[in-house]
Amino acid sequence: MTKNNKNSQIYEISILSRATWNLHSLNNEGTVGNVTEPRSIKIIDPNTGEAITTDGISGEMLKHVHGRFLWEIVDKKNLCDGCKKMEPERGFRDETIRSKKNFKEAAKEAIEKCVICDLHGFLFHEGEITGSRDSLIQFGWVVGKGEILRDIHTHARHAVGERKTSKENTSSQMVYHRPTRSGIYALVSVFQPWRIGLNNVTMEYVKNVNRRERYELALKAYQAMFLRTEGAMTTTRLPHAENFEGLIVVSKTNFPAPVISPLKDSYIEEIEKINKNLEEIFELLKFTSLNEFIEKVNLLLDREPYEINLP
Repeated sequence: MTKNNKNSQIYEISILSRATWNLHSLNNEGTVGNVTEPRSIKIIDPNTGEAITTDGISGEMLKHVHGRFLWEIVDKKNLCDGCKKMEPERGFRDETIRSKKNFKEAAKEAIEKCVICDLHGFLFHEGEITGSRDSLIQFGWVVGKGEILRDIHTHARHAVGERKTSKENTSSQMVYHRPTRSGIYALVSVFQPWRIGLNNVTMEYVKNVNRRERYELALKAYQAMFLRTEGAMTTTRLPHAENFEGLIVVSKTNFPAPVISPLKDSYIEEIEKINKNLEEIFELLKFTSLNEFIEKVNLLLDREPYEINLP
């Protein structure tokens, strides 16, 4: 594997942001009868120290959205059979991978063969190949900050039918209730480029993996998902995205990128102080809009994923 200039390499990236979304219903608790309940979570407000109940969107939802956009932009020849069909079990649905005699070989095959298995991880749960690979891309809960406006709206579905005793047309009506929410949301995510192509069993980089290309694809999927945030009920409640601001923290050496919640009003100032105390080992990229976020990510696209020194 070709060694790259360490100064151009990226070890980890954390994205800490506040998104303003209006009239969305990106995540819900479920439906009871004809009422869909919005998801609620309990947190300690970092600015007041008080316990509060607020609106939440699960990290599982955002990770699924990132994976979906990754699938859209990747060349499908670089996917395993399971990921080509967006199977939840991913590499486990690929006969070549399942035919391996142990997990070490199955993991190597999945990482080499499939971009999504490498970046988003996998779980093999049968026979000698049982084992797992953690995702290189992590999302926390998206948490409502301050006052979140929540409402339940009444809708009716009408159906035209015919009486059994006559030719007279009748109509039936089903009433149902759907939620919408509006507010500012805190979001945290971590991407670990140093692990691209790294077999977590042997702790060796798999040959024939284009690590740079996979690094770029992961970042472009981030751009896509925030340009058009998706989730539950977007066929009728596509969010009105109004603002996206925050900080991208880039670690260029083998030290983890910090994550301070944007729920905290002083999160940027705190990371700036941390960076100063650590002798400026991080690159801090602020953004105040979606356009600036795209610009800042573009600055990282021509960099290289960090390669750890292996014995």
